[in-house]
Amino acid sequence: MDKIGFIGLGNMGKPLAERLLKKYKLFVYDLNEQNLNYFTSKGATSCSNPSELAMHTSRIFLCLPTSKIVEEVVNGKNGLMKSAMKGTYIIDMTTGEPEITRKISKYLKSKEISFVDAPVSGGPKGANQGNIAIMVGGTESQFAKIKPIMDDISSNIFYAGKIGSGHSIKAGNNLLNLICRMASFEVISLLVKDGVDPKKAVEIIQKSSGRNYATEITLPDNILSGKMVQGFSTGLMKKDAGVATKIADSNQVEIPLGKLSQELLKKTIDEFGEDADMSNVALTYEKLTGAKIRP
Repeated sequence: MDKIGFIGLGNMGKPLAERLLKKYKLFVYDLNEQNLNYFTSKGATSCSNPSELAMHTSRIFLCLPTSKIVEEVVNGKNGLMKSAMKGTYIIDMTTGEPEITRKISKYLKSKEISFVDAPVSGGPKGANQGNIAIMVGGTESQFAKIKPIMDDISSNIFYAGKIGSGHSIKAGNNLLNLICRMASFEVISLLVKDGVDPKKAVEIIQKSSGRNYATEITLPDNILSGKMVQGFSTGLMKKDAGVATKIADSNQVEIPLGKLSQELLKKTIDEFGEDADMSNVALTYEKLTGAKIRP
């Protein structure tokens, strides 16, 4: 059985790592002891730090909150580079910053270690179902080398282009998700105020030209159901949208809708904090409009 390493077993890392556990001998590391215990109970081997994990395998996945943390895991004390062997592939599934990704990749290339970005989109639901989108940045030969492993995670693997392209697309995707989410809540609130049932409005829009992820997943699964848990925090959305804004600023591209959506997100963060689930945006819209869109 081939050996795979996985670092970062949170909301997204957990279901991704579980899919690999079905086929590979898995070595895991996470700061959360409960996460480690969960995987060891299923047959994975827990490691005390990234350096120890790198001793066991040359294929290592990362799924971490930020690129700064990725840098620490790679180059910090007891980081991967302390014991990673030549020919190792480090696959970064973090929603990261393209410029930091390119910097890490350039450094590791000098050590004969491959670093590719492979962020995911589709949430825990897509990860569990094995159809989450994975966008890979790197050389075509690197992509060809890791794709067989990726195929064991999902049926939707895309070559995005040169290193950093995956992270660029993911940041743009998440900004678009935020814009569509805010626009969808705005319109559903408007319709509710006009006497339309929110479930009926979402059902019809989802089959019409206004459909988007918010009408397909966010509203029916998490808001209209009353669950109010999507597994993605307002702080992470703020971070991701901020990465997209950095890309826009560095390329001198105006993004008025993107900036407005971030201002609206700030209203939710100001009231509920950065650890709050993104479903809390619905509460902000209810407060702003007086339209109750939850059951």
